[in-house]
Amino acid sequence: MPSRIKKMEELLNIHSDGVRFIGIYGMGGLGKTTIANLIYNKYQHHFECRSFLKDIREIESRNGIVHLQNQLRSDILKTKISDINDYNEGIRKIKDVVHEKKVLIVLDDVSEKSQIDRLAGSWKWFGARARIIITTRNEEVLRAFEHACHRDGHPEVCGSYKPDFLDNDDSLELFSKYAFMNKSPQEGYDILSKNIVSTAGGLPLVLVVTGSSLYGETDKDLWEEKFKELKNIPAEEVQEKLRLSYDPLSDAQKEIFLDIACLFIGQDKTNPCYMWDDLGFYPRNVLNILVRKSLITIGDNDILGMHDQLRDLGRHIAREGKLDEWGRWSRLWDCDKAFEVFRTSQVKYTILF
Repeated sequence: MPSRIKKMEELLNIHSDGVRFIGIYGMGGLGKTTIANLIYNKYQHHFECRSFLKDIREIESRNGIVHLQNQLRSDILKTKISDINDYNEGIRKIKDVVHEKKVLIVLDDVSEKSQIDRLAGSWKWFGARARIIITTRNEEVLRAFEHACHRDGHPEVCGSYKPDFLDNDDSLELFSKYAFMNKSPQEGYDILSKNIVSTAGGLPLVLVVTGSSLYGETDKDLWEEKFKELKNIPAEEVQEKLRLSYDPLSDAQKEIFLDIACLFIGQDKTNPCYMWDDLGFYPRNVLNILVRKSLITIGDNDILGMHDQLRDLGRHIAREGKLDEWGRWSRLWDCDKAFEVFRTSQVKYTILF
């Protein structure tokens, strides 16, 4: 991880004049958001104003780009504001508040260039020393933005970074952090740990989730079994590796995990906890377990979160084997699909939406 942070620091060049847009790109689970978060926490005090917009792809699909524009403007002005009604108005108002300010902005999990255009559209919007970090799975999003900077005659404004997969030493250290709460394996678990780490392909998310699933587990036969399961899954099948941490969950834990993946990312945990209480799931205990297993996060103001690879796993499970039969999915998270199901009386099972 230190080498990744060093690379980002070189690209951002925090103490230089001018505006910098730096993109971090690569597959899900590579640690893009973690890198952005570490940089943000390390350097936020250098900036007059700052904002970290998480899960842009997911939040835009649920709440629209205007919701994100209001959030960004609220963060910059340091007060709750929701006076933007359409995205063109949002562009004008964001320009007004970031102009001539030294700001640090993170746009996390961007999926389309239009999202950048409407949240941080151009280097011309910003004051000297502003820094904008963008994380994305889609390299083309960054290339389109870089092309615009070149067209304006300012190629130095943009840069990008694709993190490498972790090497064996860094992989073992990250795994050990979650499996043993230490930088190295516990005595007697060295070979088992190295074997398991070798199956992760250097992907941080798999190392974190697998390590968390083995924390406190002293049965070496179970460790050996976990290694054999992982070894039989191709390196590129990330979701199948993650599923090995989902399958052993209790029924209540699975239900709450799926509810969050499909319905409650970015939501306060309070209301769903009432529902889970009524269902007899003992949600506070279950949520603590899911957090310890690194399957969910609970952020500021009790907001539920989850890595997008785990979210995709949960949604795959919810529609398993019934891709085109929306009425047979266990949960519906798309409003248009939900209305269509009820309009055409396709409901064959109990569905949450």
